[in-house]
Amino acid sequence: MQQIQLPQGMKDTILNECEKKKYLQNTLEQIFESFGYEEIITPTIEYYETYENAFKNIQTTDMYKFFDENGRILTLRMDMTVPIARVCASKFKDSKPPFRYRYTSNVFKVRQKFAGKRSEVTDCGIELIGLDSKSDVQVLCCALEVMKNFKNYTLEIGNVQFFQAACKVVRLSTEEVNTLANLIDKKSMVDLKVYLDSLYVSEKIVDFFMHLPFLCGDVNILDEAYTYCFDDSLKDVLDSMKECIQSLKELGYLENVTVDLGKVAHLDYYTGIIFEGYVSGVGTSILSGGRYDCLLKKFGRDLPACGFSVKLDPLIDHVDVQSKKKYKLYYPQDKQIEAMKQAKKLRKEGIVILEPSTNESIFVEEVQA
Repeated sequence: MQQIQLPQGMKDTILNECEKKKYLQNTLEQIFESFGYEEIITPTIEYYETYENAFKNIQTTDMYKFFDENGRILTLRMDMTVPIARVCASKFKDSKPPFRYRYTSNVFKVRQKFAGKRSEVTDCGIELIGLDSKSDVQVLCCALEVMKNFKNYTLEIGNVQFFQAACKVVRLSTEEVNTLANLIDKKSMVDLKVYLDSLYVSEKIVDFFMHLPFLCGDVNILDEAYTYCFDDSLKDVLDSMKECIQSLKELGYLENVTVDLGKVAHLDYYTGIIFEGYVSGVGTSILSGGRYDCLLKKFGRDLPACGFSVKLDPLIDHVDVQSKKKYKLYYPQDKQIEAMKQAKKLRKEGIVILEPSTNESIFVEEVQA
C-alpha cells in the first residue's frame, strides 16, 4: 500500500477541482494582463544559495533540498519572488525599469505533520519592480480586483515602517526588535508588558507598543494611531498610509479595506506596506504581499519592488464555474464513423462523450450536471 500513497503534505487535484482551479487561474491571469503584467516562468529547482542570499534567517528545515552532480545544494523553489528577483538582476540587467511580471507556479515548503497545510501549492501573482512606494496604490488596486471575484472579502493593509520607525527612535538592538515583533505578532500582552518594562523606556513608548497590536479595524483607526505617535517619523508613515487610503477611496476600492498597524511579520524582508486578503469561509489568508525594497540589491541590482501572490488551492471550493453542456452520444459498433461525424458537429454546443451501445441506432442524451 505504501506504493500508492502520497508524500506528507501533498494532494491530488482531480476532475471538477481541476476545472475550477483552471478557471480561477485564467481569471486572475486576465486581470494581471489587463494591468500590463507580462508572464514569466522560472525553473522549479533553484540553488539553495540563491535563497540563502535572499534571506538572513532562512529556515532550512522548511525547504526540500538535494544535490546536483557536482555536490551543490539544490532546492525546490519556496516562492516566486526570489527567482523573479534573480531573473530581473541577470536577464534584464541592461533593461530600463519599471518591470511588470506575472506568474502562475507551484511552490514548495515543508509542512510539519498534522499542520493541515499543503507542502505544494499553486501561487498566482505579480511583481512591480523599479517604482517606489508612490506606486503602492497600483498594486493594491490590482489585488482588490482579484478579491472582487469572491464573496465577503477583506483586504487588510499595514505598514512595517510604523513599527520599525519606533524601534529606530528608541535605538533598539536587532535582537530586541525581533523579540518585540514576535510578542506583538502573537498579541502576548502580558509578556509584552514585562519585556517593555525590562527595556526601561518611557511610559509613552510603552503605551505605543502596548496599543500597537490593537490598532486594527476600519480606515478610521489611522486617526486614532496619531495619538500614540511619539516622533514625527511615525506620523510620516501614517501620512503616507492616509494618502494611499484616500487614493483607494477616490478609485472606488475602499469598501472592503481595513487597516492593521500591528502587522510586523518578516521584518528582514518587507520594507513598507504589507497586506493580506481574506475570504469568508477560508481559514487563512488567500492573498499576501507588500513592499520589499532591499531584495533586488542582494542580487546586484538596487531596485524598489512591490507585489503579491494568491494561493489558488484554498479557493477551489469558493469558485462558481458555469458548466458546459455535456452530451453522451450512443452508437452501435458498426456506426462508429457516422457517430464521430455527428459528435464533431455537436461539439460546437458543448462536450460530447462517445459511448458504445447495444442499440441499433445512434442517439444523443444530455448529461445533467
